[in-house]
Amino acid sequence: MADETPDIEAIHRELQKQFNPASNRRFTSTATIEKKAEQVEDRLLPDDQRGRLPVTRSDYVIPENPFRVAWEREVRKFLSKLNHSKGHKITAPMIYEWCTGVNLVELAKAEGVDPTAWRGGARWGSANIHLRHINAILTDYFGKPRKTTIAGRHVGRAYDVPPEFRVSRKRPSTITLIVEREEGTLNP
Repeated sequence: MADETPDIEAIHRELQKQFNPASNRRFTSTATIEKKAEQVEDRLLPDDQRGRLPVTRSDYVIPENPFRVAWEREVRKFLSKLNHSKGHKITAPMIYEWCTGVNLVELAKAEGVDPTAWRGGARWGSANIHLRHINAILTDYFGKPRKTTIAGRHVGRAYDVPPEFRVSRKRPSTITLIVEREEGTLNP
């Protein structure tokens, strides 16, 4: 029976010889040395010297109305001038007249808008489109408007600005200004 048992040590040595990683006789390789893209590597900045990533979010790709962006800048300027210790009631015509210096009643008269026959909100003539943008921004900032009186006059769409409101803490509603805020270039 001793003759039939294989020599385990001899088998072990034979297997070690066959599968020795230092011996490349059994496995031949066609792999070559990796090619380097030296032109690219010469142009690259080190990671610590690279700037901020560009704006790539898919929700920033939406085209935006330039009037809305411009009016939101002006609304933010107006709100930054308000006294922070008191609450305020504001309207879109207030902001429009403050920014442009144009009295809306005189504008409507000059454009021939009949004050008794206006419908669909065309009360202020050519300023109407601008007032719509301002109202949309104010609605984003303060919610639904309400009817009230300001200085004894009835106002149809007034927005309540709470005390201690700071526009610098408020996130803008237009994408352009959101990006400027994230980059730290938005004023106010």
